[in-house]
Amino acid sequence: MRQILHIDMNSYFATVEQQANPKLRGKPIAVTGSTAKRTIIVAASIEAKLFGVKTATKIEDAMELCPQLILVNGEPRKYSWVTKKFIEIFEDYTDKVEIFSIDEAFLDVTETANIYGGAEAIAHTIKKRIRDEIGGYISCSIGIAKNKFLAKTGSNLQKPDGLTIITDENVNAILLGLPLQEFCGIGRRIFARLGSLGIENTQQLRDYPNVLLSKEFGIASGEKLKRMAWGLDNSPVISWHDRADAKSYGHSRTLNKNVTDREEIKKHILLLSEKVAARMRKDGCMGREIGLWLRFGDFSGTGQRHRGGKWTHDGVEIYDAAVRVLDELSLRAPVRAIGVYVSQVQRESYTTASLLPEDAVSDKILSAMDMVNNRFGETVVTRARLAGTKIKEIVSGMGRDKF
Repeated sequence: MRQILHIDMNSYFATVEQQANPKLRGKPIAVTGSTAKRTIIVAASIEAKLFGVKTATKIEDAMELCPQLILVNGEPRKYSWVTKKFIEIFEDYTDKVEIFSIDEAFLDVTETANIYGGAEAIAHTIKKRIRDEIGGYISCSIGIAKNKFLAKTGSNLQKPDGLTIITDENVNAILLGLPLQEFCGIGRRIFARLGSLGIENTQQLRDYPNVLLSKEFGIASGEKLKRMAWGLDNSPVISWHDRADAKSYGHSRTLNKNVTDREEIKKHILLLSEKVAARMRKDGCMGREIGLWLRFGDFSGTGQRHRGGKWTHDGVEIYDAAVRVLDELSLRAPVRAIGVYVSQVQRESYTTASLLPEDAVSDKILSAMDMVNNRFGETVVTRARLAGTKIKEIVSGMGRDKF
């Protein structure tokens, strides 16, 4: 039987900040993505969560919930460094470490557990080493089970600093007593769709006919939901060293104010296009489907995709395609947030190179830009049209080049 650990760092960005600054310890703090007033909470400390402050809460709402809340501007490099440190700890016990997000990982210790006294002993040792080697204010919750779904379910049951072991003896009691919306993979929308079918708990999901479930969600998704209800999951733990190439690349940003001027919107699209393109070039990838999405001031949204005729990782070409999408969209309200993404991604070595002289010149320019930016900072050299545009780092998410 497999032995899988899911390790979830508690209030990660916030506890890293509290570890770094003793004055923040024991106080309600929230990490934000930038100094802008319109940003959201990226992470809330354990103390802040007691007031109802959660990830993705708008700052103005968070301050109403907790007037004494201390806002801390996030530092991505700091969190990436800490993540690298705890990955090094994990890899002392198995080479099968799958990074699920910047603060979560799966470990398959099936073949190594006996060496270290068992899976539970490994979990306790990891907790101690994180405290001793990274910081006593940083904790994690761990779930141990025979598959990834149950291990992640277990890590969510006792927070902070918990340890839950799910076995064949207690799995039914745990799943039947767990609200469906707490299952990993059942978000608000899926839960609402299940509710429309009269499915409100695990037992009802187990009993619901497979044919009707597949009719609503599709064969693959319907089967996955049914398997979750029974605690079944055959997916392997894939080492982050062996992870597949990205299937898509994207960047988004919330604007400092709602914007109606198309030229200003296009400037932000260019910035995002350049950031996406730089990541693609660093990974040696190209794509040919470009998408743009907009979120309006009332939090409604819209978006479309444009299928290009050539493979690209050039920011201007991505921008041009995104602007064509913009021209097809209705700006029915002021724009609050913008996102640009590239899908249908392929390794550059698998694509057909352009023989046009102008493309060869463009490739040389991009290569020179990357050489300078990779050495001195990602925005040392940029487009003249972006002069004066403030660029903020992304705090949340797990970049493919973090390690």
